[in-house]
Amino acid sequence: MANEDWRTLKRDATRRRLTDAAYELFAAHGYDAVSVADIAEAADVSVPTFYAYFRTKEHVVLPEQDLSWIRTHLSRTPADLPLPERIRLGLHAIVGEIEEHARPESIRRWQLVHAEPALRRRAYDRERASADSLAEVLGVDLATPEGAADVVVLSACLSASTTSFLRWAETGGTRPLTELIDEAFAALRSI
Repeated sequence: MANEDWRTLKRDATRRRLTDAAYELFAAHGYDAVSVADIAEAADVSVPTFYAYFRTKEHVVLPEQDLSWIRTHLSRTPADLPLPERIRLGLHAIVGEIEEHARPESIRRWQLVHAEPALRRRAYDRERASADSLAEVLGVDLATPEGAADVVVLSACLSASTTSFLRWAETGGTRPLTELIDEAFAALRSI
């Protein structure tokens, strides 16, 4: 057990070194000017080691989402609520954990996403990839006409979420993220 703990700590430290090195380089030289090799060198690891942790440079900023963590939060919302409300409440719970554990890193991440078109595309790709997984936990039956409509609603809610994070970054985190989410979902309801 102690050996596994040591390995986990080492993996976490390497991931943190790579992430910190990448952000320092992005700040100093601009996102587009930094290569994977630059990040690996600054973190004192090999390029293959970089790829053991991240698929691409974009994944340093926007790693694969922990869909099980997101599904857990969404599954805790009352099933009798309308789909957008379940998603909004699930987002509130997720944001609460982000605010408690990773606020500065999250702001830094989303500010870079806001500034870089390639990262905004990656954010929208993550949004689309999440839709199918979340449809299952929310009980959306993709084979029915109602399910198809629910997928559209789910996609709109995920887009509202991404927009909220981008607006939050634009304000430097000065506005509460939950407030921005509520505004985005209010805009959805007004359509």
